[in-house]
This record gives sequence, structure tokens and C-alpha cells, in this order.
Amino acid sequence: MLQIQLGPERAADPATEALGRSRIGSWPGMTEHEAWDAGRGVWKLNADRALQQDEVQIVDLAGTVLAVAEITGLAKVTGLANSRDRYELQGRLLLGDERVGKPTSTPHPSRNSVAYF
Repeated sequence: MLQIQLGPERAADPATEALGRSRIGSWPGMTEHEAWDAGRGVWKLNADRALQQDEVQIVDLAGTVLAVAEITGLAKVTGLANSRDRYELQGRLLLGDERVGKPTSTPHPSRNSVAYF
């Protein structure tokens, strides 16, 4: 499993943000769709290792699962400063997964946003 830990919400400029988002991070009350949108990219990943995972959990800093998705692929992000090894996750949101809203069973092991289990 791949786990993405989101930091606090912050504004982003859709004109320059790689995925056109106006905000990134996590915030109270966000939906599973919003968590997936925030958590799907842009990340520095080991592409081979990420593609070996079946699913991704999006969690907040407290370790609460915000969304779970099946990983179907990766898209290389280009055109950004320091975009080498930066990827967007592609997948299918597992809407209503029983883990959403509960503490993750695999607490995030480091300060890095991306962890592989």
C-alpha cells in the first residue's frame, strides 16, 4: 500500500499549480473526492515501487484516513521547476471504503508525505 499524508490546507494558484487546483492539503470536513483530488499529486515517487502497490490511502496529519483509491497508473508531471521524478497518481476512488474516517492501521512512519507499506 502507498500512503500519502496531507499537510494543512493552503491556497494554490490554479494558473501555476500542476493540476490546476486552487487549494491543496487537508481541511476539516473535506469529502473523499476532495481528499483524492488533493492526494493524487504532485509527488516525488519511486515510480516502480509506487506501481507495485495496489492502493493508496490518503491520510491527514492526525493519521485519519480521508480517502482510499485503487492505483491504476502514474502520469509524469513536466513543465515544473524541479519536476524530475514528480508524478500524479491515477486511480479509482473506493468511495465509501470502511477505513475512511478512522485512524489508519499503518501510522505514517516519517516526515515525508509519501510512504510505502
